[in-house]
Amino acid sequence: MCLENFTLHFSAIQDPRQSAKVTYPLFDILFSSLCAVIAGAEGWSDIQEYTEG
Repeated sequence: MCLENFTLHFSAIQDPRQSAKVTYPLFDILFSSLCAVIAGAEGWSDIQEYTEG
């Protein structure tokens, strides 16, 4: 899946968070989570570990 297709498919998702409290864009969270799961992450702690390097 190329990045443009991912962006297209997930751009319709509304971000329900309060904008003043947003540290990372929703797209970045979704993309990082997807990459982590593909790499074998099995939970949020694995995703966090993956994204922190």
